[in-house]
Amino acid sequence: MARWRFLEPDSGAVDDLARAAEVDRLCARVLANRDVNPEDAAAFLAPSLKAIGMPEEEPWGVGARRVAKAIKAGERIGVFGDYDTDGLTSAAVLYLALSNYTDNLTVALPTRQTGYSLREPYVRDLFAEGVDLLVTADCGISNRREVALANELGMEVIVTDHHIPPEDPPDSAVAVLDPKLWDPDDPLAGVGVAWKFAWAVARELGDAEGKKRLGRLLDLVSVGTVVDIAPLVGDNRALATMGLKHMNRGLSAGIARPGIQALVKAAGVRGELNEEDLGWKLGPRLNSIGRIKNPRPALDLLLTEDPKEATRIAWELNQLNSERQRRTRYAVERAMEEVDPDQDFKVVVTDETGGLAGLVAGRVAGATGRPAAILHRRADGSYGGSARAGDTDVDLYGALFSVRHLMGEWGGHRKAAGLSVNPGQFDEFVAGVNEAVRAQHAEDPEVFVPALEVDAEIALASVQNGLLDWHEKLAPFGSGNHRPVFASEGLRIEGSRQLWEGMNLVSLAGGVKARMAGDPDDLPDGLFDAAYTVSRSRYSGQAELEIVDVR
Repeated sequence: MARWRFLEPDSGAVDDLARAAEVDRLCARVLANRDVNPEDAAAFLAPSLKAIGMPEEEPWGVGARRVAKAIKAGERIGVFGDYDTDGLTSAAVLYLALSNYTDNLTVALPTRQTGYSLREPYVRDLFAEGVDLLVTADCGISNRREVALANELGMEVIVTDHHIPPEDPPDSAVAVLDPKLWDPDDPLAGVGVAWKFAWAVARELGDAEGKKRLGRLLDLVSVGTVVDIAPLVGDNRALATMGLKHMNRGLSAGIARPGIQALVKAAGVRGELNEEDLGWKLGPRLNSIGRIKNPRPALDLLLTEDPKEATRIAWELNQLNSERQRRTRYAVERAMEEVDPDQDFKVVVTDETGGLAGLVAGRVAGATGRPAAILHRRADGSYGGSARAGDTDVDLYGALFSVRHLMGEWGGHRKAAGLSVNPGQFDEFVAGVNEAVRAQHAEDPEVFVPALEVDAEIALASVQNGLLDWHEKLAPFGSGNHRPVFASEGLRIEGSRQLWEGMNLVSLAGGVKARMAGDPDDLPDGLFDAAYTVSRSRYSGQAELEIVDVR
């Protein structure tokens, strides 16, 4: 049972929002809880591409001019992405955008076996392919040495990335396009950066069809943005919203991207796609192959125009996702056996050398209520793997930054990171990250168990009284724009049935249906208070609750 914290926005701000957006006070209260200003309310409730900031900072122009020069001179351009969904969609966006102007183009991805990000073997492979200009996608900000190597070999490099910049970003690249260099709070995912760069290139080339071409890439942008758990605020909100609309229109008319259409079918999605479908159904299938083997088929799925090839690849990814789920369950069981109860940053050494370390770390963090790292020992005595913050409010990047002198390659953000611990420094690393996390806990005693923030206490009848009409305008929900949480008192269950193990569909007094986790025998048999979210049932079309806590 979590602690509930009822959010109390300024009453005047709520009134101003209600007038400016012409919404009721409950909707205005929810907007105020998300720090939406009255002048921004209309754009928040009806996102459009007009609200997206143009790529006006000087690095965009420098990079776009270099690409335009390469296109006009017939130089070979190489796009290099990453093997997660953000990296795949970023690479696809740049490849498809640039292919409108040149066919002297290639695209490559890393593999788990060699390692993520731009490494020396990949640089040499691209050089061997005759690449003159290398454009990274969702990587490169931490690859100062590899960018210098590319220069030595005769290639020029443009970095497009969104990860937190290190102290020494590449200094020999033509342009480094990471918005966090000029705005540390910029929310763009890697695919958002790639799309904005494609915009800058289209503008530099004076492409009269550029707007339409960019619009056709929004499906990929929304997938990468949502699956990477990028904050759905600002530009990301507009990109994700418009991308979902673009996908649903295409799916309805039978003209969606073949890869997306095949993946939706393989994943068993019914009805209109929403952000949860992207995050929980499409994303895991795109990610699965890169966790187990070469990720190239996932990229081919996004690029192909052949429906038959798309169907074949989508079902291959579906099968690999099932295998990934099985392997993850086994790896989590093994990792939990090795957890040290005295650590506040759980560091577990396993034999997991593939792409499951991040998933396992997330599950361990969720089970223990502490951030976790899953590492494996390499032949040279170093340790490599992934870390996740789980549901805690621990600043993972900050904790790792304090021990950066003990690590080789590393990078990430507040919630997730990849890392490598230097040989002979494992014990010092474990002690150091635990000290850093405990310092965060001393500063904020709630960092391990954040309170459940409740937007408003309402009568259950409000759920059936037009709430969904404005509630759905707040979507897409996710990081930075969580689904509103409401609370109601005096609820009573009048009937229930088990949907699957651990999940029940209950009928509440008043006629509202709700999903409620737990064993059927443990459901409340008397009056209870509940905190819950609201969504529209795909089956009945009516409001349905997801109960997240009771008391």
